[in-house]
Amino acid sequence: MPRPIPPVADPAPIGAQSLTHAPVAPEALLRQHACFIPGDTRFRAAARLRQSLWRQEQGLPAGLHRPGGNCILRHLPLGSTLQPADAARGLNFLSPNVHTFVRRSLVLREEGAMIHYDRLHRNLLSSEPLTYNLFVPLALNLDLATSTLRQLLPTFVHQITGIRFETSPGRHNARYLADGTAFDAALSVITPDGEPATVFIEVKYSEGCTGPAATHRPRYDEASREAALHHDPDSPALRSTLLEQFWRLHLLAQLAVRHSVTPRAHLLVLYPQLNRRVRSATHRYAAELSDPTGSSPDLTGFSALTLETFVAALAQTGGGAEAAYLHHRYLDLQPVLDLVLAESTTPDRDPPPAGTPLLLPPPSSAATSAEAVAAPIVPSSDDKAGPSRRQRQRPISTTTAPSSGATARQPVRRLKGKAAVPAPRTSAHSPSPRWQTQEVR
Repeated sequence: MPRPIPPVADPAPIGAQSLTHAPVAPEALLRQHACFIPGDTRFRAAARLRQSLWRQEQGLPAGLHRPGGNCILRHLPLGSTLQPADAARGLNFLSPNVHTFVRRSLVLREEGAMIHYDRLHRNLLSSEPLTYNLFVPLALNLDLATSTLRQLLPTFVHQITGIRFETSPGRHNARYLADGTAFDAALSVITPDGEPATVFIEVKYSEGCTGPAATHRPRYDEASREAALHHDPDSPALRSTLLEQFWRLHLLAQLAVRHSVTPRAHLLVLYPQLNRRVRSATHRYAAELSDPTGSSPDLTGFSALTLETFVAALAQTGGGAEAAYLHHRYLDLQPVLDLVLAESTTPDRDPPPAGTPLLLPPPSSAATSAEAVAAPIVPSSDDKAGPSRRQRQRPISTTTAPSSGATARQPVRRLKGKAAVPAPRTSAHSPSPRWQTQEVR
Protein backbone atom coordinates (compact mmCIF):
# COMPACT_ATOMS: atom_id res chain seq x y z
CA MET A 1 0.00 0.00 0.00
CA PRO A 2 1.48 3.42 -0.95
CA ARG A 3 2.91 5.48 1.87
CA PRO A 4 0.69 8.55 2.43
CA ILE A 5 1.90 12.02 3.28
CA PRO A 6 3.04 11.71 6.92
CA PRO A 7 0.32 13.23 9.13
CA VAL A 8 1.06 16.15 11.43
CA ALA A 9 -0.42 16.15 14.93
CA ASP A 10 -1.74 19.52 16.12
CA PRO A 11 0.03 21.53 13.43
CA ALA A 12 0.81 25.18 14.00
CA PRO A 13 -1.07 27.62 11.77
CA ILE A 14 0.15 26.85 8.28
CA GLY A 15 2.65 29.42 7.10
CA ALA A 16 2.68 31.26 10.43
CA GLN A 17 6.02 32.09 11.99
CA SER A 18 5.65 33.02 15.63
CA LEU A 19 9.39 33.17 16.34
CA THR A 20 11.41 36.28 15.55
CA HIS A 21 14.81 34.53 15.74
CA ALA A 22 16.05 30.98 15.35
CA PRO A 23 16.62 29.36 18.77
CA VAL A 24 20.23 29.18 19.98
CA ALA A 25 20.93 25.46 20.29
CA PRO A 26 23.64 24.67 22.88
CA GLU A 27 26.57 22.60 21.71
CA ALA A 28 25.85 19.87 24.27
CA LEU A 29 22.30 19.49 22.95
CA LEU A 30 23.48 19.39 19.36
CA ARG A 31 26.05 16.74 20.23
CA GLN A 32 23.38 14.74 22.04
CA HIS A 33 21.40 14.59 18.79
CA ALA A 34 24.50 14.05 16.60
CA CYS A 35 23.99 17.47 15.04
CA PHE A 36 27.01 19.51 16.10
CA ILE A 37 28.84 20.83 13.04
CA PRO A 38 31.33 23.65 13.71
CA GLY A 39 30.73 26.46 11.28
CA ASP A 40 26.95 26.14 11.26
CA THR A 41 25.19 29.46 11.52
CA ARG A 42 22.63 29.95 14.26
CA PHE A 43 19.77 29.21 11.86
CA ARG A 44 21.56 26.29 10.24
CA ALA A 45 22.24 24.65 13.60
CA ALA A 46 18.58 25.02 14.59
CA ALA A 47 17.41 23.73 11.19
CA ARG A 48 19.79 20.76 11.40
CA LEU A 49 18.43 19.88 14.82
CA ARG A 50 14.87 20.28 13.49
CA GLN A 51 15.59 17.76 10.73
CA SER A 52 17.03 15.35 13.27
CA LEU A 53 13.90 15.66 15.42
CA TRP A 54 11.70 15.13 12.37
CA ARG A 55 13.67 12.02 11.48
CA GLN A 56 13.16 10.71 15.01
CA GLU A 57 9.42 11.38 14.70
CA GLN A 58 9.38 9.09 11.67
CA GLY A 59 11.13 6.35 13.69
CA LEU A 60 14.20 6.43 11.44
CA PRO A 61 17.79 5.89 12.60
CA ALA A 62 20.45 8.53 11.94
CA GLY A 63 22.66 8.14 8.93
CA LEU A 64 26.41 7.80 9.14
CA HIS A 65 29.21 9.96 7.81
CA ARG A 66 32.99 10.07 7.89
CA PRO A 67 34.46 13.17 9.58
CA GLY A 68 36.08 15.37 6.97
CA GLY A 69 35.21 12.81 4.30
CA ASN A 70 38.32 10.92 5.37
CA CYS A 71 37.94 7.28 4.35
CA ILE A 72 40.42 6.24 7.04
CA LEU A 73 38.22 7.46 9.89
CA ARG A 74 35.32 5.41 11.13
CA HIS A 75 31.74 6.37 10.38
CA LEU A 76 29.91 8.52 12.93
CA PRO A 77 26.18 9.29 13.23
CA LEU A 78 24.86 12.53 11.73
CA GLY A 79 21.34 13.31 12.86
CA SER A 80 20.40 15.29 9.75
CA THR A 81 20.94 12.37 7.37
CA LEU A 82 19.19 9.12 6.52
CA GLN A 83 20.64 5.66 6.28
CA PRO A 84 21.07 4.37 2.70
CA ALA A 85 18.18 1.89 2.92
CA ASP A 86 15.75 4.59 4.06
CA ALA A 87 17.08 6.99 1.42
CA ALA A 88 16.49 4.36 -1.27
CA ARG A 89 12.86 4.11 -0.11
CA GLY A 90 12.44 7.80 -0.88
CA LEU A 91 11.84 8.86 2.72
CA ASN A 92 13.49 12.25 2.14
CA PHE A 93 10.52 13.16 -0.05
CA LEU A 94 7.01 14.25 0.79
CA SER A 95 5.25 11.18 -0.65
CA PRO A 96 5.80 8.12 -2.85
CA ASN A 97 4.41 10.09 -5.79
CA VAL A 98 7.09 12.74 -5.30
CA HIS A 99 9.77 10.06 -5.06
CA THR A 100 8.56 8.44 -8.29
CA PHE A 101 8.61 11.83 -10.01
CA VAL A 102 12.18 12.46 -8.78
CA ARG A 103 13.39 9.10 -10.08
CA ARG A 104 11.90 9.80 -13.50
CA SER A 105 13.30 13.34 -13.63
CA LEU A 106 16.80 12.05 -12.84
CA VAL A 107 16.62 9.53 -15.66
CA LEU A 108 15.45 12.25 -18.08
CA ARG A 109 17.59 15.09 -16.73
CA GLU A 110 19.06 17.69 -19.05
CA GLU A 111 22.45 17.17 -20.63
CA GLY A 112 25.11 18.38 -18.21
CA ALA A 113 22.75 18.65 -15.21
CA MET A 114 24.69 18.24 -11.98
CA ILE A 115 22.80 16.12 -9.47
CA HIS A 116 24.36 14.86 -6.25
CA TYR A 117 22.46 11.62 -5.68
CA ASP A 118 23.57 11.13 -2.08
CA ARG A 119 22.75 14.69 -1.02
CA LEU A 120 19.38 14.60 -2.74
CA HIS A 121 18.28 11.33 -1.14
CA ARG A 122 20.06 11.19 2.22
CA ASN A 123 20.61 14.77 3.35
CA LEU A 124 17.54 16.01 5.24
CA LEU A 125 18.96 19.54 5.48
CA SER A 126 19.64 20.08 1.78
CA SER A 127 17.54 22.47 -0.29
CA GLU A 128 17.69 20.06 -3.23
CA PRO A 129 15.06 17.64 -1.88
CA LEU A 130 13.19 20.67 -0.50
CA THR A 131 12.83 22.01 -4.06
CA TYR A 132 11.21 18.77 -5.18
CA ASN A 133 8.99 18.66 -2.10
CA LEU A 134 7.83 22.21 -2.86
CA PHE A 135 7.20 21.93 -6.58
CA VAL A 136 6.53 18.31 -7.53
CA PRO A 137 3.01 18.44 -5.99
CA LEU A 138 2.43 21.47 -8.22
CA ALA A 139 3.92 19.73 -11.27
CA LEU A 140 1.46 16.87 -10.67
CA ASN A 141 -1.47 19.27 -10.31
CA LEU A 142 -1.11 22.30 -12.59
CA ASP A 143 -4.42 23.72 -11.39
CA LEU A 144 -3.01 23.83 -7.87
CA ALA A 145 0.18 25.32 -9.26
CA THR A 146 -1.78 28.03 -11.05
CA SER A 147 -3.83 28.94 -7.97
CA THR A 148 -0.73 29.07 -5.75
CA LEU A 149 1.48 31.12 -8.07
CA ARG A 150 -1.32 33.55 -8.87
CA GLN A 151 -1.31 34.47 -5.20
CA LEU A 152 2.45 34.89 -5.11
CA LEU A 153 2.97 36.71 -8.43
CA PRO A 154 -0.46 38.07 -9.42
CA THR A 155 0.85 40.58 -11.97
CA PHE A 156 2.98 37.99 -13.79
CA VAL A 157 1.17 34.64 -13.56
CA HIS A 158 -2.24 33.82 -14.97
CA GLN A 159 -1.69 30.12 -15.65
CA ILE A 160 1.03 27.50 -15.08
CA THR A 161 1.49 25.18 -18.05
CA GLY A 162 4.52 23.14 -16.93
CA ILE A 163 7.36 22.77 -14.42
CA ARG A 164 10.86 21.45 -15.00
CA PHE A 165 13.71 20.93 -12.55
CA GLU A 166 17.49 21.51 -12.48
CA THR A 167 17.37 23.42 -15.71
CA SER A 168 19.43 25.91 -17.68
CA PRO A 169 18.88 27.53 -21.09
CA GLY A 170 22.52 26.89 -22.03
CA ARG A 171 25.09 25.19 -19.81
CA HIS A 172 28.67 25.99 -20.85
CA ASN A 173 27.33 27.90 -23.85
CA ALA A 174 29.32 31.02 -24.71
CA ARG A 175 26.10 32.86 -25.61
CA TYR A 176 25.07 32.58 -21.97
CA LEU A 177 27.56 32.53 -19.08
CA ALA A 178 29.91 29.84 -20.40
CA ASP A 179 29.57 27.94 -17.12
CA GLY A 180 27.22 25.48 -15.46
CA THR A 181 24.89 27.96 -13.75
CA ALA A 182 21.37 26.50 -13.52
CA PHE A 183 18.02 27.07 -11.82
CA ASP A 184 16.41 24.80 -9.24
CA ALA A 185 13.17 24.88 -11.22
CA ALA A 186 11.48 26.76 -14.05
CA LEU A 187 7.75 27.33 -14.33
CA SER A 188 6.28 27.84 -17.80
CA VAL A 189 3.49 30.39 -17.43
CA ILE A 190 0.95 32.47 -19.30
CA THR A 191 0.90 36.07 -18.10
CA PRO A 192 -2.30 38.06 -17.48
CA ASP A 193 -1.65 39.62 -20.91
CA GLY A 194 -1.78 36.17 -22.52
CA GLU A 195 1.94 36.07 -23.26
CA PRO A 196 4.13 32.98 -22.64
CA ALA A 197 6.77 33.55 -19.95
CA THR A 198 8.97 31.74 -17.44
CA VAL A 199 9.37 32.01 -13.68
CA PHE A 200 12.85 30.80 -12.74
CA ILE A 201 13.16 29.48 -9.18
CA GLU A 202 16.02 29.48 -6.66
CA VAL A 203 15.32 27.77 -3.32
CA LYS A 204 17.33 28.38 -0.16
CA TYR A 205 16.96 26.61 3.16
CA SER A 206 19.91 26.65 5.56
CA GLU A 207 22.48 28.28 3.26
CA GLY A 208 24.18 31.43 4.45
CA CYS A 209 25.29 32.94 1.10
CA THR A 210 28.89 32.61 2.26
CA GLY A 211 30.34 30.85 -0.77
CA PRO A 212 32.73 29.79 -2.01
CA ALA A 213 31.87 31.94 -5.01
CA ALA A 214 32.17 30.90 -8.62
CA THR A 215 35.49 31.59 -10.28
CA HIS A 216 35.05 34.97 -11.90
CA ARG A 217 34.86 34.95 -15.69
CA PRO A 218 35.15 37.88 -18.12
CA ARG A 219 31.86 36.72 -19.62
CA TYR A 220 30.07 37.71 -16.39
CA ASP A 221 31.21 41.31 -16.83
CA GLU A 222 30.15 41.37 -20.49
CA ALA A 223 26.73 39.90 -19.70
CA SER A 224 26.21 42.30 -16.81
CA ARG A 225 26.73 45.30 -19.09
CA GLU A 226 24.57 43.80 -21.86
CA ALA A 227 21.70 42.98 -19.51
CA ALA A 228 21.30 46.53 -18.14
CA LEU A 229 19.54 45.21 -15.04
CA HIS A 230 21.59 47.06 -12.42
CA HIS A 231 22.32 50.64 -11.44
CA ASP A 232 26.00 49.85 -11.91
CA PRO A 233 26.74 46.67 -13.88
CA ASP A 234 30.39 46.86 -12.75
CA SER A 235 29.55 47.19 -9.04
CA PRO A 236 31.92 45.20 -6.78
CA ALA A 237 28.91 44.36 -4.59
CA LEU A 238 27.43 42.21 -7.35
CA ARG A 239 30.64 40.19 -7.44
CA SER A 240 30.77 39.71 -3.67
CA THR A 241 30.28 36.28 -2.16
CA LEU A 242 26.99 37.46 -0.68
CA LEU A 243 25.37 38.48 -3.98
CA GLU A 244 27.21 36.86 -6.87
CA GLN A 245 24.93 33.82 -7.17
CA PHE A 246 21.80 35.96 -7.47
CA TRP A 247 23.67 38.13 -9.97
CA ARG A 248 24.57 35.15 -12.16
CA LEU A 249 21.08 33.63 -11.99
CA HIS A 250 19.48 36.95 -12.88
CA LEU A 251 21.86 37.42 -15.82
CA LEU A 252 21.10 33.90 -17.02
CA ALA A 253 17.35 34.57 -16.89
CA GLN A 254 17.81 37.82 -18.81
CA LEU A 255 19.93 36.06 -21.44
CA ALA A 256 17.14 33.49 -21.86
CA VAL A 257 14.87 36.39 -22.86
CA ARG A 258 17.50 37.95 -25.13
CA HIS A 259 18.03 34.67 -26.99
CA SER A 260 14.27 34.04 -27.35
CA VAL A 261 14.14 31.01 -25.06
CA THR A 262 11.19 32.76 -23.39
CA PRO A 263 9.50 36.07 -24.26
CA ARG A 264 9.51 37.26 -20.64
CA ALA A 265 11.06 36.04 -17.37
CA HIS A 266 11.01 36.57 -13.63
CA LEU A 267 13.48 35.27 -11.02
CA LEU A 268 11.88 34.16 -7.74
CA VAL A 269 13.98 33.30 -4.66
CA LEU A 270 12.34 31.38 -1.79
CA TYR A 271 13.90 31.22 1.68
CA PRO A 272 12.87 30.67 5.34
CA GLN A 273 11.83 33.79 7.17
CA LEU A 274 14.29 33.13 10.01
CA ASN A 275 17.28 32.71 7.70
CA ARG A 276 18.44 36.29 8.17
CA ARG A 277 21.53 35.91 5.98
CA VAL A 278 19.55 35.04 2.87
CA ARG A 279 16.99 37.71 3.74
CA SER A 280 19.73 40.32 3.96
CA ALA A 281 21.40 39.13 0.75
CA THR A 282 18.19 39.29 -1.30
CA HIS A 283 17.36 42.75 0.05
CA ARG A 284 20.83 44.00 -0.84
CA TYR A 285 20.65 42.48 -4.29
CA ALA A 286 17.26 44.08 -4.99
CA ALA A 287 18.77 47.46 -4.07
CA GLU A 288 21.29 47.02 -6.92
CA LEU A 289 18.51 46.69 -9.53
CA SER A 290 17.28 49.52 -11.67
CA ASP A 291 13.84 47.89 -12.15
CA PRO A 292 13.36 45.05 -9.65
CA THR A 293 9.70 44.52 -10.57
CA GLY A 294 10.52 43.99 -14.23
CA SER A 295 7.89 46.51 -15.28
CA SER A 296 9.50 46.68 -18.72
CA PRO A 297 8.79 43.53 -20.77
CA ASP A 298 12.43 43.54 -21.87
CA LEU A 299 13.77 43.29 -18.30
CA THR A 300 13.65 40.25 -16.04
CA GLY A 301 12.07 41.02 -12.69
CA PHE A 302 13.29 39.80 -9.30
CA SER A 303 11.34 38.78 -6.19
CA ALA A 304 12.34 37.19 -2.89
CA LEU A 305 9.54 35.62 -0.85
CA THR A 306 9.61 33.60 2.34
CA LEU A 307 8.85 29.90 2.32
CA GLU A 308 6.20 30.72 4.91
CA THR A 309 4.42 32.85 2.29
CA PHE A 310 4.65 30.05 -0.27
CA VAL A 311 3.33 27.43 2.16
CA ALA A 312 0.45 29.67 3.27
CA ALA A 313 -0.58 30.22 -0.37
CA LEU A 314 -0.38 26.47 -1.01
CA ALA A 315 -2.63 25.78 1.98
CA GLN A 316 -5.19 28.37 0.91
CA THR A 317 -5.47 27.02 -2.61
CA GLY A 318 -6.14 23.36 -1.84
CA GLY A 319 -2.75 21.90 -0.92
CA GLY A 320 -3.48 21.58 2.79
CA ALA A 321 -1.78 18.22 3.39
CA GLU A 322 1.33 19.20 1.47
CA ALA A 323 1.49 22.59 3.19
CA ALA A 324 1.16 20.99 6.63
CA TYR A 325 4.06 18.64 5.86
CA LEU A 326 6.29 21.44 4.57
CA HIS A 327 5.54 23.74 7.48
CA HIS A 328 6.01 21.07 10.13
CA ARG A 329 9.20 19.61 8.71
CA TYR A 330 11.06 22.70 7.50
CA LEU A 331 9.65 25.84 9.10
CA ASP A 332 8.32 25.04 12.55
CA LEU A 333 11.25 25.54 14.94
CA GLN A 334 9.05 25.48 18.05
CA PRO A 335 10.10 21.86 18.82
CA VAL A 336 13.72 23.05 18.82
CA LEU A 337 12.89 25.90 21.19
CA ASP A 338 10.95 23.54 23.48
CA LEU A 339 13.87 21.14 23.58
CA VAL A 340 16.35 23.91 24.39
CA LEU A 341 14.13 25.30 27.16
CA ALA A 342 13.69 21.83 28.61
CA GLU A 343 17.43 21.61 29.22
CA SER A 344 18.53 22.18 32.83
CA THR A 345 20.93 24.92 31.72
CA THR A 346 20.77 27.20 28.71
CA PRO A 347 23.26 29.76 27.42
CA ASP A 348 22.62 33.33 28.53
CA ARG A 349 24.18 34.75 25.39
CA ASP A 350 24.93 33.72 21.82
CA PRO A 351 27.98 31.49 21.51
CA PRO A 352 30.86 32.92 19.48
CA PRO A 353 30.87 31.97 15.80
CA ALA A 354 32.60 28.70 15.06
CA GLY A 355 36.29 29.19 14.47
CA THR A 356 36.47 32.35 16.58
CA PRO A 357 39.36 32.28 19.12
CA LEU A 358 38.01 31.53 22.56
CA LEU A 359 38.76 34.34 25.00
CA LEU A 360 39.13 32.89 28.47
CA PRO A 361 38.59 34.94 31.65
CA PRO A 362 41.62 36.04 33.68
CA PRO A 363 42.83 33.31 36.06
CA SER A 364 41.46 33.49 39.58
CA SER A 365 43.70 34.08 42.56
CA ALA A 366 43.25 30.45 43.51
CA ALA A 367 44.55 29.24 40.19
CA THR A 368 46.98 31.84 38.92
CA SER A 369 49.42 29.17 37.84
CA ALA A 370 46.87 26.95 36.13
CA GLU A 371 47.13 26.64 32.38
CA ALA A 372 44.07 27.74 30.44
CA VAL A 373 43.01 25.33 27.73
CA ALA A 374 41.24 26.50 24.62
CA ALA A 375 38.32 24.61 23.18
CA PRO A 376 39.26 22.51 20.18
CA ILE A 377 38.41 23.93 16.79
CA VAL A 378 37.01 21.49 14.30
CA PRO A 379 37.08 22.15 10.57
CA SER A 380 33.64 23.23 9.49
CA SER A 381 31.69 21.35 6.86
CA ASP A 382 28.79 22.26 4.65
CA ASP A 383 25.91 20.19 3.39
CA LYS A 384 26.74 21.67 0.01
CA ALA A 385 30.41 21.02 -0.31
CA GLY A 386 32.57 22.76 -2.88
CA PRO A 387 31.39 25.71 -4.97
CA SER A 388 27.91 27.01 -4.17
CA ARG A 389 25.03 25.01 -5.50
CA ARG A 390 24.32 27.11 -8.57
CA GLN A 391 27.95 26.85 -9.77
CA ARG A 392 29.03 23.40 -8.63
CA GLN A 393 30.46 20.65 -10.82
CA ARG A 394 29.19 17.40 -9.39
CA PRO A 395 28.20 14.28 -11.28
CA ILE A 396 25.82 11.77 -9.80
CA SER A 397 27.66 9.87 -7.13
CA THR A 398 27.11 7.92 -3.96
CA THR A 399 29.56 9.80 -1.79
CA THR A 400 28.91 10.18 1.88
CA ALA A 401 27.15 13.07 3.60
CA PRO A 402 29.06 16.08 4.97
CA SER A 403 31.09 15.70 8.04
CA SER A 404 32.53 17.72 10.82
CA GLY A 405 36.16 16.78 10.47
CA ALA A 406 38.59 15.65 13.13
CA THR A 407 39.14 17.65 16.29
CA ALA A 408 42.52 18.99 17.33
CA ARG A 409 43.57 20.51 20.65
CA GLN A 410 45.46 23.76 20.31
CA PRO A 411 48.21 25.25 22.44
CA VAL A 412 47.39 28.40 24.36
CA ARG A 413 49.39 31.58 24.30
CA ARG A 414 49.04 34.40 26.79
CA LEU A 415 49.43 38.00 25.70
CA LYS A 416 50.42 40.69 28.13
CA GLY A 417 47.33 42.23 29.67
CA LYS A 418 45.07 39.85 27.71
CA ALA A 419 43.10 36.73 28.44
CA ALA A 420 44.50 33.47 27.14
CA VAL A 421 43.77 32.83 23.48
CA PRO A 422 44.45 29.77 21.35
CA ALA A 423 47.46 29.91 19.07
CA PRO A 424 46.87 29.28 15.38
CA ARG A 425 46.48 25.63 14.55
CA THR A 426 49.56 24.21 12.88
CA SER A 427 48.81 20.52 13.01
CA ALA A 428 50.23 18.62 10.09
CA HIS A 429 47.01 16.66 10.12
CA SER A 430 44.82 19.67 9.53
CA PRO A 431 42.76 19.14 6.40
CA SER A 432 43.89 21.13 3.40
CA PRO A 433 41.36 23.59 2.01
CA ARG A 434 39.11 22.49 -0.77
CA TRP A 435 39.75 24.91 -3.58
CA GLN A 436 36.90 25.57 -5.94
CA THR A 437 37.07 24.11 -9.41
CA GLN A 438 36.96 26.02 -12.64
CA GLU A 439 33.77 24.21 -13.56
CA VAL A 440 30.63 25.79 -12.20
CA ARG A 441 27.02 24.82 -12.06
